[in-house]
Amino acid sequence: MELNKLQDLIPLVNRWIYNYISEHRNSRTKVVEWCFPRLSSYYSHRVLSNAYVVVVEKIETPPLHDFGLEDVSFFETDAYGGITYKDTYFVSKGTERDESLHFHELIHVIQWNELGADEFLIAYGLGLLKFGYRDSPLEVIAYDLQERFDRGKQIDNLETAVRGHCHQAAEMLGEQIGAGNGAPHHA
Repeated sequence: MELNKLQDLIPLVNRWIYNYISEHRNSRTKVVEWCFPRLSSYYSHRVLSNAYVVVVEKIETPPLHDFGLEDVSFFETDAYGGITYKDTYFVSKGTERDESLHFHELIHVIQWNELGADEFLIAYGLGLLKFGYRDSPLEVIAYDLQERFDRGKQIDNLETAVRGHCHQAAEMLGEQIGAGNGAPHHA
């Protein structure tokens, strides 16, 4: 898939995300209202007050196959405990008290905020194309930091580290696309 095709489809994905969040607007609650005991030791009050969570029966993903993104349509079929769209993340009913899951999704809230919707979607999409889901650079940092959180390890300057990593990942993906003549392949 060419980078230009991915960029052309960003408005469709953004529109789908806007509609999905809008459908659940009345069900959103601020993360800070969940009163998780450990999150405030890792995230600023600003992040916890400006991020929202919605509990749903089934998490939905954009219909990527319908948008012509067959190369990443595998993303639609996986079962996720949580997924983040902009400042809002959705968790499956039954996982809503899993503080570790909330920790992970808040990493993505910061990534969305730092990169902006278009750049986040391009970086995430390129990561999926090049590395698959679990090894995508924006997921790697979220899982790595989540593992440290789960072990009770303090993470100094968490938000700053995530923000810096966002730009490193986006640059690295851009360089790989440039080196690969615009045609990323699965690893």
